[in-house]
Amino acid sequence: MALENSPSLKEFEDGIPQNLSDPSKKKNRIRKTLLILLALLVLFVGFSFFQSNAAELLAGKGSLSGLVLDDKGQPFQGYIFILGTDLESQTDADGHFLIENVPAGARILIVANDHAGYEFPTLVEAGKTIDIGQLQFITTALPDG
Repeated sequence: MALENSPSLKEFEDGIPQNLSDPSKKKNRIRKTLLILLALLVLFVGFSFFQSNAAELLAGKGSLSGLVLDDKGQPFQGYIFILGTDLESQTDADGHFLIENVPAGARILIVANDHAGYEFPTLVEAGKTIDIGQLQFITTALPDG
């Protein structure tokens, strides 16, 4: 024990005190605080990583975007699906769409309305957003019924 940490004789004038300070308690408190700070740092770095493109690259996921027009060249408002997944989206008022977290590889994009759907084969690259360009949705005549 270092002399600076030694008790003085003045502390023992009235006899041995009941509660002597324990220097190991302070060390344990410092250790716990450092562990908590380290855990928070790990959580922050992990959260930041999973929000980045690097996480998508490691997970083998990418994104698809494009524009869907009807047979008259007007923006198509409908549904977008990735075959074999639970991923779905809708086109916006201008016919644009974006689907994120699509598993990398050859995929089938389905553009549909309430009555019909069309398949468009595409290739998704991990960590990238692939713009598949302009897709044409051709409306077909519906039987009267």
